[in-house]
Amino acid sequence: MRATIRRIQQHLGVEQDGCIGPVTLRAISAALGIQEIPTWPTQAEVRRGSSIFGAPGQEEVLVSIIPAYQLYYEGQPVRSIRVHRLIAPHVKTALEEVLLHYGAAEIKRLGFDQYGGSYNFRPTATGRNLSMHAWGIALDFAPAANAYAFKSPRATLSHPDCEAWWRIWESHGAVSLGRERNYDWMHLQFAKLQ
Repeated sequence: MRATIRRIQQHLGVEQDGCIGPVTLRAISAALGIQEIPTWPTQAEVRRGSSIFGAPGQEEVLVSIIPAYQLYYEGQPVRSIRVHRLIAPHVKTALEEVLLHYGAAEIKRLGFDQYGGSYNFRPTATGRNLSMHAWGIALDFAPAANAYAFKSPRATLSHPDCEAWWRIWESHGAVSLGRERNYDWMHLQFAKLQ
């Protein structure tokens, strides 16, 4: 079996160690022309500081990206959003895909243009731990209609016309607290819950 894996690795032009790891998987995905869904660390790994995201509050790992469509924070236009550099390409692409799928009018109608923030060095709503926002790996959208305590169907992001929105984000490895736990529907993060 290892010999077969080494031959595949040789063909792909990656290190021939006989193990199927992340480099080999990325090369296979690229060769087949399929999008690989990223595997992000768990919240526990992030909070321990043992993940690829490092320590919280590191300004040097944050980058600003210009969203594909106009976002508004508390009614004011947003020029750029700051996120961890490792998730930046995924956030940028997901917003482009949202625009392509929904169009500007639907984005406005569904509240996808209402931005609640990304990087913010702060604790969670319960105050027990640092929020994933403290690493720049979480974003909030449509906060007024999807407050922390709102559950489905009150939370607008739980409605069927938002299904494609969530599929787009999930294709980049993002996790919705709303879809997983039925609260905080505004929140998506690039860390698994467990």
